[in-house]
Amino acid sequence: MAATVSKKRSTKVTVSISDVVWDTSIYPRQKWNTSTIERYKDAIESGEEFPPIVLEEGTNRLLDGKHRLEAYKLAGVESIPAEMHEVPEGMTAKYYAAILSARHGDRMSNSDLKALAEEEFEADYHANGDSTLDAQEWGRSLGISKSTVYRWVSHIIERGKASRAAKAWRLSQLGWDQTEIGQRLGVTQGAVSQDIKNSHLGKINNDLGDHWNDKGVAEVANRLGLPLCDAMAAAMVGMDDEDRLKQLGIKVQPYDVWNFPACHDLMGDKHPGRIPGELVAHALYFLTKPGDLVVDPMAGSGTTLDACLLMGRKARGYDIDHRHKRVDVEGHDLGGGWPDKVADASLVFWDPPYYDKMDHGTIGEDGYIEGSISGLAPDEYLTWFGKRFVELHQAMQTGARLAFLMSDWDSENAKKHDGHPGIWIWDYADILREAGFTLERHIQAPLGTQQVHPDIVNKFRVSRRMARLERYLLVARK
Repeated sequence: MAATVSKKRSTKVTVSISDVVWDTSIYPRQKWNTSTIERYKDAIESGEEFPPIVLEEGTNRLLDGKHRLEAYKLAGVESIPAEMHEVPEGMTAKYYAAILSARHGDRMSNSDLKALAEEEFEADYHANGDSTLDAQEWGRSLGISKSTVYRWVSHIIERGKASRAAKAWRLSQLGWDQTEIGQRLGVTQGAVSQDIKNSHLGKINNDLGDHWNDKGVAEVANRLGLPLCDAMAAAMVGMDDEDRLKQLGIKVQPYDVWNFPACHDLMGDKHPGRIPGELVAHALYFLTKPGDLVVDPMAGSGTTLDACLLMGRKARGYDIDHRHKRVDVEGHDLGGGWPDKVADASLVFWDPPYYDKMDHGTIGEDGYIEGSISGLAPDEYLTWFGKRFVELHQAMQTGARLAFLMSDWDSENAKKHDGHPGIWIWDYADILREAGFTLERHIQAPLGTQQVHPDIVNKFRVSRRMARLERYLLVARK
């Protein structure tokens, strides 16, 4: 829906022309009429009074009255009447300026209105991953018919509908019911049903025909504007695990050391501590069956969710860090207990922030968020996990498993923490057993040497220190 223009408090003032801020990025007109400016100048000099120009409250940016402003300048007037307006919540300053312009006789040109419509609908699409603006409501506020607005932005609206349908399909495949999907996407259950039915993803094999290979899937995904991970998952519906792994280029490593030199392109986005999707796929292959529910309590960029989608598992993912704005990652803080869905899970895959990985250089856009457990004191860090393991054991169903990925924090780094003896994988094993879990496996999943920058390798060599590549997956059962 278009934002509603409510009656905001406006203040009439007299301002100096030099205080008016001219911001081209929010003014909806690309050009103005010099003859209009000259005509206004003559009227001003003859004593005629004009309506006040409109400025944005707090910034003095010009919202309406460019012709009048220029006419005052030509007439040599230094102080002019103005109204200070607050831009309505949920509306851009540029759109509000266009509405003000539409209320008087010197209307914006069709080319300016078309450019504004495309800009507004495109921004809405990118902000929401969908087109949430209503063409009729949006056009009505500017005196434009729905058919005209739709003609201008139909390609953006259709792209938004396809994006929403793809999201509905993904969530459905991951085990969300239609009511949950509707609530997540802000649409009715009926709309969800139609989205899933009409999604290109459900019909992708018809588009592929006899050209089933990763290049063919990529070509169809690009042509239809579909996420490549989702397109590959859709194309593999009905395949068994072995065929899925083969199509993903993953060779099964049937032993207790898993070496993956890099992250799989289809699984997860850039994120601090991102793990290879192949690692998750192996956990799914050995520890679950198709259709099982997997819960990731710290889903980050969605590696586990993508792996589950590609491997035909149901999944729910949670996090307090929402930088990726993924539709399948729900907000939840483990400090307040485990999400209800864990009671139905066959596997909880948990890759938490490792201890002492958060410092001034790893907070922000490319690092952890403020408040990450990585920044706790050593004993507080272990105590935090001890509590979460007890709560998880109480919440899980009997026979369900936990796959817990963790690295040691060795005594060399402990020097800066008052000589703390370090935190070792056996410490986590101890508190898992104390919580009631039975340990089943201890899998080595080391970082690849390719993931360590040569400069860092050289620094460790010169200082006669060893870089830590070890990492372990502890598998425990309730």
